[in-house]
This record gives sequence, structure tokens and C-alpha cells, in this order.
Amino acid sequence: MAATTLKQLKERVENLINNQGEEAPVAAFIFTNQDVFVMDEDGEPQYQPIDDVDEVLDAIESNDWIYEQVFECIEFELQDLKLNK
Repeated sequence: MAATTLKQLKERVENLINNQGEEAPVAAFIFTNQDVFVMDEDGEPQYQPIDDVDEVLDAIESNDWIYEQVFECIEFELQDLKLNK
């Protein structure tokens, strides 16, 4: 598998806009190759080879735990919203 590309993300966003409208609310978290680095001894980021980046970002994108956490947050926020109305 491979991580989603920015071009693919753009297509997905365009489809969402077509289906839901430009003013539809959204929460977005986007990580790119510039977010995949380790710090060297001098505190400088060492960006990783694109093949490694692709593997890391694919693993993150495929991680069910992250999605479970987001949906738990959605459920919590909806319950909190209900209680405070």
C-alpha cells in the first residue's frame, strides 16, 4: 500500500465539496513528508527518504486506533453538547 498523495487528497476534498457544499464544517489533520523527521544532535530536523515517509504515513493512515479515538471524541462532544443545551 501507499500513503495518500496530495493530488488524491485534493480530489477527495473536491468530491466532499461537491457533495456537502463549500461551507460544510470539517476537522482536518494533514501530515506530509515535512512532518516525518528525526532531530539530530544539533536539534536540526533530518528529513527521511520518501520511501520511508510513504511507509510511515501509510501506517498512520491505516491505524484503526486513531479513527476509534476520533469517533470516541465525536461521541463525547455530542453527549456534552446535549447535556449543556
